[in-house]
Amino acid sequence: MTDQPTTDQLNKIQDRFTRTVDAFANYVLQKRGADADRLADMAKPQPGDRVLDAACGPGTYALRFAPRVRAVVGLDYTPAMLGKARATAASAGLTNVTFSRGDVAAIPFRTGSFNVVTCGFSIHHLLEPSAAFGEFARILARGGRLALMDIIVAEPGRAEVNNHIETVRDPSHVHTHTQPELLQLVESAGLRLRTAERVESPRMFNHWMHVAGSEPGDPTYEETRRLMEATFEDDSAGFHPQRPTAAGGDFQYMQTILYLIAKR
Repeated sequence: MTDQPTTDQLNKIQDRFTRTVDAFANYVLQKRGADADRLADMAKPQPGDRVLDAACGPGTYALRFAPRVRAVVGLDYTPAMLGKARATAASAGLTNVTFSRGDVAAIPFRTGSFNVVTCGFSIHHLLEPSAAFGEFARILARGGRLALMDIIVAEPGRAEVNNHIETVRDPSHVHTHTQPELLQLVESAGLRLRTAERVESPRMFNHWMHVAGSEPGDPTYEETRRLMEATFEDDSAGFHPQRPTAAGGDFQYMQTILYLIAKR
């Protein structure tokens, strides 16, 4: 039985990604495709593989893995995202992709039933990420690979500052991990790390807020911006923000992303 804190968190995730389904899907389907291709290249899927895209959203990773493998299943908790994923797969003419609703901490598939599990930009939304990693390990066949990427806190950032900004922007955010924390989750699940690569990806602040459903003038926008501006001098959140060229103008910051491949 799902406990109340977990249910409350799942409801926060569903609310956030239902409200922002169009803005979020438009962004990730257009801009994260290259990330998905890179992750797929690293995972080296085989033509006969079955792949699970955990917390699949609008299907960004499922759609990129599908041409390389026998079958892909996308799993997500938010019906609105699953609707986007099904429509996108249909428009791409993909017939080996299906989508199901479920929680990545209680994956509704048999032990050892997938050769690859992929998960992109989702771990920071989980109340108990160790449960999800345990499920990833459980459903992987022997020799199967976990292909995961997520944001991490970069030096000299402090996790408490970074996570405060993230949570003000998006109440469904729980915790951005450091690289050692993510690698410990892999190890604790009994998976063997094969590759870990860090990449810095530039984002514009206003678009980052737009994808979360907030625009200039909104209380959430203004408070998040105030907190981010407070880190301009010491980069205490690890976002590496650049001062705007004009007062009140848009500005760039960096998301630090960890790609990792682990084997069962």
